[in-house]
Amino acid sequence: MEKITYDGMRNFIIENELTDSVAITLHPDNFDDLVMDYLDINGNQIERPFEILGIEILQDNTGGVTKSKINLMNVV
Repeated sequence: MEKITYDGMRNFIIENELTDSVAITLHPDNFDDLVMDYLDINGNQIERPFEILGIEILQDNTGGVTKSKINLMNVV
């Protein structure tokens, strides 16, 4: 996934049948792009924690997530 968008993330969650037992971690650049797309679609409103379809989306601050990759993290 080159650019991670709101629609692309929703499709990824649905296609992979993700549940709230995982969170998605993104590279900071991809996280920022996704948040900006989300804000455009939702009238500049964002929930905390940031979730799409009940899946929490986090920014990777460790440098462990490669740009344009989606990292799944177990939260249970």
